[in-house]
Amino acid sequence: MEEELKVFFEECRRQEFSAKDMLAICRPLIWRIRMARIRKWCLVLLPLVVIYLLWSFSDTFSWSLSAIGRLLLIQILPLWDWTPYYNAKCLISRDQSVQELPPPLGKHETLWQNCALCEGLEGIATASNVSYSSVESEYLERGLPVIITDTALSMDIPNLLELMEKRSPQWMSSEPCDVSTNLLLRKLFNLEAAVEKIHSTNNWHLQLRNCQKKAVKSSRLFLERPYYYPIHLAPYYSSWLLAVHQQKRKQSEIYVRGLVFVQQLGGHFEMVLRPKNPCDGGVCPSLRMRLNAGEGLIFTTDIWSLSYGLEKPHSKETSLASIFEIEWQSD
Repeated sequence: MEEELKVFFEECRRQEFSAKDMLAICRPLIWRIRMARIRKWCLVLLPLVVIYLLWSFSDTFSWSLSAIGRLLLIQILPLWDWTPYYNAKCLISRDQSVQELPPPLGKHETLWQNCALCEGLEGIATASNVSYSSVESEYLERGLPVIITDTALSMDIPNLLELMEKRSPQWMSSEPCDVSTNLLLRKLFNLEAAVEKIHSTNNWHLQLRNCQKKAVKSSRLFLERPYYYPIHLAPYYSSWLLAVHQQKRKQSEIYVRGLVFVQQLGGHFEMVLRPKNPCDGGVCPSLRMRLNAGEGLIFTTDIWSLSYGLEKPHSKETSLASIFEIEWQSD
């Protein structure tokens, strides 16, 4: 074929055909050559496309192909030991000097470097008439908790229940993701039934956490923010409600994460901040405090874990507090 083409082009040159004439003469041939190439690639790609579709949509075919592949691998094992690559987590060898990433910290663990921030701590600081920027720079960035004495948020159970029903009836039908109470069995718990029992029960406690987006958004309609909660700070992603009425409550840890705002709305609670491992065990002290109505506690969970209790409940007043969890990253 190539020889015939050479003879043909030589003959055309001797007859002094122009380039335009040559193109007109050879166009059908060029088209046939291109079509032949296209058919060739189609014959190559079409089986691959069919195999891919069968692999994606036919479990029987994909299982059979995998079985054949495994049998072929077993047959070539005497020629090539591929087992190290099969068991390896990474096929590209890394330099020995590259350090492995440390395992993630547990909920009761912190970096040992953080212990330097709290090892000399003798007590918890108090402040009033503050801005968030001053709290962040003076306390949060140093891992130190602080009590704000003029939060000025107050609420009692009747007013709180009335606000819930008026402003956020959908919150009453939500399902909390963390509940501790003596009002109902856990498997029977729902907020509307619990609220009904509050009116007819003398000694009770209720601890619940909202983490569903709709429930958290609706809780913002009746749980006020303290004045030092700035607009630019991310909205809290989780909200807690703690309520104890005429009942002692042993210290109970609640798992919170990030930047934590505690608002004492009524009565009081005994709060304890415990340092996480390895800062516990005599390195950093546990901080015990009584949080009274109108006061707030701010801390980050990088170092501290939180528990609350009630040793001497008021004979008539309900101890009531709200807790906000906020995603926090210092600037």
